[in-house]
Amino acid sequence: MPGPENHKGHNEAGGSEPDRDTPSHDIQSNGDSDENEEELLERMRGDAVGDTMYSRRFVLQTLMRLSQQDEGPLGQELEDALCKVWDMSVSRELVSLLLENDAIGLLMYAISGSDDVRLYEILIGMLGNMCAQVECVEQLTMNPDWIETLLKLATCMDTGMLVQLMRVYQYIMTHVMSGKEKFAIDFYICFAAFEGSSRHLGFILQQSVSDELLSATLKAINAVLASCAMVEEENAGTDLNLKPFAQVFLVQELCEGVNSAFMRLMRDDQAKQADEVNGDHGDEADGLPPSNEDTDAEEDADVGYSACAPKINCEVEIIQTYLNICTILVQLPEAQDGCLMDVYAPNIMNCLNRILLFLQQPMQLLPMGERQEEYLEDLAHICSRLKYFYHRDAFVNLLEIWSRLRQHIEDYNESNTGDNSSGDGFDTDEEDDVPREQYVENAFKLLRLMAYMLVKADSEVDLQEIIKVDKLENFMSSLKAEQDVIFSKAHERLSESLDKDQGSGQA
Repeated sequence: MPGPENHKGHNEAGGSEPDRDTPSHDIQSNGDSDENEEELLERMRGDAVGDTMYSRRFVLQTLMRLSQQDEGPLGQELEDALCKVWDMSVSRELVSLLLENDAIGLLMYAISGSDDVRLYEILIGMLGNMCAQVECVEQLTMNPDWIETLLKLATCMDTGMLVQLMRVYQYIMTHVMSGKEKFAIDFYICFAAFEGSSRHLGFILQQSVSDELLSATLKAINAVLASCAMVEEENAGTDLNLKPFAQVFLVQELCEGVNSAFMRLMRDDQAKQADEVNGDHGDEADGLPPSNEDTDAEEDADVGYSACAPKINCEVEIIQTYLNICTILVQLPEAQDGCLMDVYAPNIMNCLNRILLFLQQPMQLLPMGERQEEYLEDLAHICSRLKYFYHRDAFVNLLEIWSRLRQHIEDYNESNTGDNSSGDGFDTDEEDDVPREQYVENAFKLLRLMAYMLVKADSEVDLQEIIKVDKLENFMSSLKAEQDVIFSKAHERLSESLDKDQGSGQA
């Protein structure tokens, strides 16, 4: 689905400068007197939208033509005009004009009276730009019928329109985080009342092959979950009587969709090449270029990287978005139910394992900044809520990352002077500004996490697999050195498995 001519309306929430294709006042001198030119300029100022060069007459005429649109297909001339208003709608002054003329009601009326998905995309895209202004969201969320219209659109599997719809959801919740809690309450009431709202979002995540749509949907879900969890908690026991959060959002389709979408976004280069061979081109399948974030990630991962393994190229914001969603869901008391844990824990651990693989790529772990610390902290918290579910691959990759941090701690003084190489794609000719204590603290957190996972490992088979991995000797030494019950138990279990393995070998 092709987008509008200008991408400003597609991507930006601010700015008021007209694009070259945007209707504006064309100043032409007819060679007459200065008085005629001044008269022309005065008429133009009277038609301008605020201090912009946008034509009030053009905007209002386009809205009038939209109100007269029948149920037939969208004509090319009206489509072009609407796309230009879409581009204009990044301007605060233009949004004010639209709101003064009841544009939200007109957009919703046009959507409800049409089955043209291209019209949906344009109008929802325009609404997304308008929602950058708090006045628009205030009007929108006060009308349950309008919110229901937006929720119904989530069942329309048109990629271009859904990307714009997810922007609307995210913008509404952005205002909530800036203090407009009432918006989230109104949205939550409608979302909970509309049958299947969470399932529909889950279906999008399960069925779409567009990376752009999957990213936009995950970000929208993250914003919705964070805002609704806040208002549900703060208004528990009040007269609002909000529907329980877990009942609304802890549904199979959404939980499975979040995991499957994340695994697709975290697929490596080989998997992407296989998709291309099979005709599944992700963003390109929808006529969209790869995102800048993906390109940047590929360039970063190339630094000092040996092409011995396929690279995982992912927008780093998506990793934190997934961790945020997962953290909200797994900490719900209802999620601790044994049956639910058995269903979701393996898939969640698969996703966490992909993050660990991503962190092992050059320039992704060292030097350790706030982003990497948040990843590891959230990962450890999620594992604790999963009752330290044992996952062999995740354990092996945790051990690898812990070993790299431990080596970096040992080499810290040399690396700060540029005399040593970490071997992890980190250019130690540049001084590491991260305090050594920060590495020590994070290495200890990972050591504790692995100790808990070992203690919770169910079978001897799991332990026999562990004693065959590399770096086991250093790991056991570190466990033994810590004066803590959990470390002692983990060391004891590994020691017993080693003794059994050696005994069976001698026999």
